[in-house]
Amino acid sequence: MLTVRPATSDDCEAVADIYRYYVENSTATFDLEAPSVAQWRTRLETTVAAGRPFLVAGAPGEVVGYAYLGVYRGKAGWSWTAEDSIYLRPEAAGRGTGKHLLRALIDAADPAVTRTIMAVVSEDVPESIALHTKVGFVEVGRTPGVGRKFDRWIGCVYLQYTIGA
Repeated sequence: MLTVRPATSDDCEAVADIYRYYVENSTATFDLEAPSVAQWRTRLETTVAAGRPFLVAGAPGEVVGYAYLGVYRGKAGWSWTAEDSIYLRPEAAGRGTGKHLLRALIDAADPAVTRTIMAVVSEDVPESIALHTKVGFVEVGRTPGVGRKFDRWIGCVYLQYTIGA
């Protein structure tokens, strides 16, 4: 049975493993090096300290996906806007896990802390664009050729969700 719950420090090894796959094998992220487990623990701590959710999904004892609301643009004027990040183990894709996890992330967002959620999605990942659209995100822009990975230029699609709208 799939459950979604707040992540703990013990989940960071699975989170790091999931993300490493995408760093090494896809253009879903423009990271070229995967963060360490220690870096994921720091990200978890700073996310929770900022009053934002960091969730994991899976059956008891396993993690098949994670999602969190991170910093958007890093300037004080953007502090009520968050950028979502959601990744699943490849074998968990196409089973509704992403939709369940993203809805739970939105539900866990505190409107006193987060007004707007932005998704910055590689144009190479139409499944992620479709997922965000299914849960209510609206496309607000495209930036062609802004990222480079695997010796090619890749654009991004920007999608926006307003809490309480």
